[in-house]
Amino acid sequence: MCNTTTTVKIIAATLALYWCFSSCTSEEQIKNASAQCAIPLGMEEGKIPDDAISASSSYETKSVGPQNARIRQEKNGGAWCPKAQISSGIREYLEIDLTRDHLITWTETQGRFGNGQGQEYAETFYLEYFRESKWHSYTTLAGESILRGNTNTYLVERQKLELPFVASRVRFVPWSQHPRTVCMRVEIYGCVWEQRVRMYKASRPATSGPGGTNVDDNSYDGKLDINGDYLINGIGQLVDGSLGEEPHSSSTLAHWVGWTNLHPITIIFEFTEIRQFENCTIYAANSPVRGIEVPKFIRISFSVDGDVYESPTIDMHVEERSVYSPGIIPVSVPLRSRISKFVKLEMEPRSKWLLLSEVTFTSISGLESNTSQETQDESLQSENYDRKNDSLIYDGNYQQSPDLNYTDPEINANITPDAFPVSPQWSQTYIGLVSGALTVVALLLTCMVLLMKLRGRNKVALLQKHTALLCGTSAPGITINVKDIKLPTPIVVNGSQSSRLAGFAGSLKGTIGRSGSVSSYDAAVNRDAAVNSDREGHQTPGHRDVNEYEHCSVYAEKTYKLLFPDERFSACKTDYADVTEFNNETVALHMEQEKDQHAERTPQTPYTHKSKYSHGHSSKSKVYEGYYAATDILTIKRREQHTESSLFTSYFIEERHNVEVQEIHHISRHRLRICDKIGEGSFGFVHLCEAKGIHSLDSGTMRNKQLVIVRSLWRGVTDSLKKDFMRDMCILAQIRDPNIARIVALVEEEPFGAVFEYGEHGDLPYYIRNQEKSNNEAPLSYSRLMKFITQIATGMKYLESLNIAHCDLAARNCVITKNLSIKVSDHAMYSSKYDGEYYVNECYAKIPLRWMAWEAVLLGKRSCQADVWSYATTVWEILTYCEDLPYSEMTSEQVLENCGKCYHSGTSEKTRILEQPSSCPRELYRMMTKCWSKHAESRPTFKDIYMFLKRMNLE
Repeated sequence: MCNTTTTVKIIAATLALYWCFSSCTSEEQIKNASAQCAIPLGMEEGKIPDDAISASSSYETKSVGPQNARIRQEKNGGAWCPKAQISSGIREYLEIDLTRDHLITWTETQGRFGNGQGQEYAETFYLEYFRESKWHSYTTLAGESILRGNTNTYLVERQKLELPFVASRVRFVPWSQHPRTVCMRVEIYGCVWEQRVRMYKASRPATSGPGGTNVDDNSYDGKLDINGDYLINGIGQLVDGSLGEEPHSSSTLAHWVGWTNLHPITIIFEFTEIRQFENCTIYAANSPVRGIEVPKFIRISFSVDGDVYESPTIDMHVEERSVYSPGIIPVSVPLRSRISKFVKLEMEPRSKWLLLSEVTFTSISGLESNTSQETQDESLQSENYDRKNDSLIYDGNYQQSPDLNYTDPEINANITPDAFPVSPQWSQTYIGLVSGALTVVALLLTCMVLLMKLRGRNKVALLQKHTALLCGTSAPGITINVKDIKLPTPIVVNGSQSSRLAGFAGSLKGTIGRSGSVSSYDAAVNRDAAVNSDREGHQTPGHRDVNEYEHCSVYAEKTYKLLFPDERFSACKTDYADVTEFNNETVALHMEQEKDQHAERTPQTPYTHKSKYSHGHSSKSKVYEGYYAATDILTIKRREQHTESSLFTSYFIEERHNVEVQEIHHISRHRLRICDKIGEGSFGFVHLCEAKGIHSLDSGTMRNKQLVIVRSLWRGVTDSLKKDFMRDMCILAQIRDPNIARIVALVEEEPFGAVFEYGEHGDLPYYIRNQEKSNNEAPLSYSRLMKFITQIATGMKYLESLNIAHCDLAARNCVITKNLSIKVSDHAMYSSKYDGEYYVNECYAKIPLRWMAWEAVLLGKRSCQADVWSYATTVWEILTYCEDLPYSEMTSEQVLENCGKCYHSGTSEKTRILEQPSSCPRELYRMMTKCWSKHAESRPTFKDIYMFLKRMNLE
């Protein structure tokens, strides 16, 4: 007797373990199936053709018509823009025809960037979808129909639909409470819907479930019958492919549909065609302690016309599951190959509540079973289906459920996840064309290799058609033809306006400096923006939204990444003491003056007149870069150290695997107030902030308020990126010189970041111009300029002692503190107002071409000797009061050609150098010309320069 009891217990425990395993596996399958239904349907990639995209109106069809509403694309005007301004009483829409039913799970929206000219985006919008010859309005679980849109023109905003819906057409309808000009780029995520359920009729669910939770069928797009007892003519949460959470508490019941035990529950499914059913799986909640259990009894009936249901029915008594922990129970019912178009489920609740999340069917087309000509295909389908069923586990009443969207392989042989699949005939033609093209390309490449070998080249480099600069710094060589660098002067040159790279998954196809035309829409919008900016609620540059600091996006800009030499330097720590005060009016005055009086310098062409300043907003004038590489390739091999590029600074940081964490102060993010957004890097945002209660490295005391620069990582970045960031910041924390902008503290809260010193008077070009324009103060004296030059040399001498190359030394990277001392920084590369001072190549790398030594441009050598060249150029900037860019009368191509003359020792032409400024003494200019020596070893060191300047100042 004892042995019998033990055996029964073992069998019961085994069944319990099996059932738990079966439930968990089935639940995981449905969750995976739901997660996989989130692929882009083709707006960005072009799988949705232009003729499938329409709109209620367009401001200008060719420039900003609906065909331009493709996310992360810069086609023509850059987005779809309706003709009228949007308000609560104006309705405009963008419509996308998917041609067949899809399950829609996500959407994405983006404004009109327009290569920096766009100012329009939709802050809010709502969705409409078309199914069964009727348009429906999408609502959230909370009953809201208005969805959040964008906060600027370039960042992509992604909206997860709490209640996925089935539709063949989707409309984006922008909305605004006040009149506003909007433009949109969009994408839709989902998958082809394979359930083949046309609609279902169900007993009316309860509106208030366990604990007062809403358990109504919130996404049902039908209506109630006359008596209000049934939901009719629609579909909803029971077939949306989204499985509810486990019923541990009332807050996890949002995606469940519930009924009480007062009456039996009836659900009638109508399919799009007659089908042969093999299995039905009902996903029910089970939490006996809260009165939630699986149904007690299930009866399934079948009908071809919906009026007469055939016998016999399939009846199943479901065993009680109260011994198990709360969870999701997949109740699987074999349907024995019954053929019908209507399937009726009748369920009797076991406890107070019956909660269902999904009802899925495994079926094939029933018409094939009656077609004698397709007997062989049916046999193959049966084999495939049997093979699938071999993996199912039965325990009398239960089995695991296959994929939610499983259909017969033969029926869906031509179905792809795309909205517009390609037919087999065209696929074969396409494959033939591609094969032929690849063959021709292979032959051409073979001929090219043979030709290069005959000419005695050591290595074949990839021909760069549109650039003469290497995209990154990690390649073993640079492919620049310096012999044939002399080219006809292009019509347009590199200007102050460069487009920004925006991409989700790196998919922006536009290039910086691409030639084009400004549409009439741009001009009209600029006029409208000036008149309606206050009425429409546009943000001005002086009033940025603080939330912009916290946005994480796929927007990325590839900056100029440099390497560091193999030299280590010692760590140092700083002690702090007293408290000092900070003038509260300094921030507001500095920000207001810098925005109103900042003038960008632009390079000149031989066909334009030189102006002292270039006024106006850079976004209103587009100048393009035209550059063409020569055909002969010269591969110059680099003697490369084992180094790696840094995402976070222009400094030359060496690769370190065992860098110890340095003692750096930490600051809470709530003590940082954003004053302005400086720009963005490939790692995240860069902001100018006011820090409260932060240590001053100069005085060793704690200051009440201090202007700082904060570099923040994107939200949710990987741990490896955080580790690299921390490593580089620890290295930078060891730099302790008063003439170098040092790291002050780390921000460990999300978004992770670092705080750097900044100057109360802003950067050096702004300060010099502001002093020159001011009526109350005299322009800067020569002695003051010489102090600035000496202080820059002092900071660079310190970096040289550590064998650290700056690699972006210029006046824009020098900031002025309250006591008029210089701090050398590296923030300008991330500042959007200095985009025009960098050359941006085809790979979106920002390069300070006009300041760089020739060997840094052509050979990729980064060193302190190259910084000496940049220092002399910076001195020239200061002595000319930062009026013009270096070589402003030359195009970028001519500057590059000038570097090429240094490379060829036998050239008869002399390298052009900057002319002597009128206020520059002869001795100082002679020192500058030595800094521009062709041979790096002939240039003075920063120590020599510092001693020279000290002697000059004493005299």
